[in-house]
Amino acid sequence: MRDRETIDSELRLIAQRLREQGGQLSSRQLDELLDERLGHRPEPPATEAVDARPPRVAARPRRKSALLRMGPLAVLPLSLIAVVAAVVVMFALPKPRQADPAEPAAAPPPVSVQPHPTAPPPQVPPVDIVDRALIDVLKQEGVPVPSHDYVTTQGHAVCDFLTRQPNFADAVRFVQQSSVWDADQSANFTAGAVVSYCPQYEPSSLQQLQPGLQHTLTDMQTIQRDLQGIQGDLQGIRDGLPALPGHQ
Repeated sequence: MRDRETIDSELRLIAQRLREQGGQLSSRQLDELLDERLGHRPEPPATEAVDARPPRVAARPRRKSALLRMGPLAVLPLSLIAVVAAVVVMFALPKPRQADPAEPAAAPPPVSVQPHPTAPPPQVPPVDIVDRALIDVLKQEGVPVPSHDYVTTQGHAVCDFLTRQPNFADAVRFVQQSSVWDADQSANFTAGAVVSYCPQYEPSSLQQLQPGLQHTLTDMQTIQRDLQGIQGDLQGIRDGLPALPGHQ
């Protein structure tokens, strides 16, 4: 093997000759000189088949480099490779979409408005009490009662008649002509209607009435006084009740 100075001298001569003659050094000669300069033994001339394989010779370093890159992975334990693969899969999976804090949260369902405390059932109006009292007296006297509405309608009709014509006997005839009752039943009904709905039209003297009417009218007057006392008691109870929320 030639020494380094000889190779350097030969390289300078070749470069000078190329500049003077405009020639070009073959790649083979340049490779041999460089190998000698770097301390490699020059390869003997090979056949044309060996020289004609530059693609394969050039490809070998790539395969070698690929093997070098895969080499460290091959020596790793399988358990460590499995852990790394699991981590990669975890990061590769799409993460669930988190709610954007800027987005307004879903409004909670409206709280149902609390109902006001249930008010106690209203007291029975005095008018209903009067109607029931009149119906009870009519049944005691044997007067037929077709219905509650029929009795109240006929009773107010009696008061309307006395407003136009304040005569008790005429009112009895009016009831007999416009109702299902006979003369005695009409008289008893008229007396009860007057005491219940329009006591201002009561006869001034009970002597003007028949005995049956006198008894009926007396009973109705007693009931009327009892009803007035009940109405006073109801009013006192109503005034003593505490005011309900939202009600005056």
